[in-house]
Amino acid sequence: MLRLLVPIFALVFAASPPARAQDDDGWHPPPDHLTIGYEEEGKVDASAKACEVFVRDMVEWSENEIQRGTMEVCAARKRHVEAYAALQKSYSELMTYAGQDHRLSQVEAAKNLGAMVKACIDHKSNLTTGGHNIRMDIIPNDIAATCLKLGKGLLDAETEWFKVGFTESHPAP
Repeated sequence: MLRLLVPIFALVFAASPPARAQDDDGWHPPPDHLTIGYEEEGKVDASAKACEVFVRDMVEWSENEIQRGTMEVCAARKRHVEAYAALQKSYSELMTYAGQDHRLSQVEAAKNLGAMVKACIDHKSNLTTGGHNIRMDIIPNDIAATCLKLGKGLLDAETEWFKVGFTESHPAP
């Protein structure tokens, strides 16, 4: 009898469907907010006053140059802030479609997307000298904005896939 049980258990386990990403007992809802994990994440101050303070502390220029530099720093910071907000909005929209599906690993997906965007920022940061003067602020903000936009694009493609579904003309992102 024991000799029959071993092959039967082997067949049962071999024929079992693969484990899902998460079962209902271990399922956790996705985070409300996507965390990337880079320096100053979500804390960029794009106000004219903050930009001017940075420029005045960084350089000794004429008033006209200070004003032009302030506008450049604020523009880069604004691009960063807007890209971060757009990424968060896209993440939230994706989670309205995929967030409650207990078969998915939304928590891990959020961590992985954050790691991908962070890796992009690190990659691009390692390919620049960082600039000097006001460029020390402009370059990192533009790098972050570029990588955040890449992440947003991925989220938007995934959201579209959840809306439309998998078809021959619309493969998975």
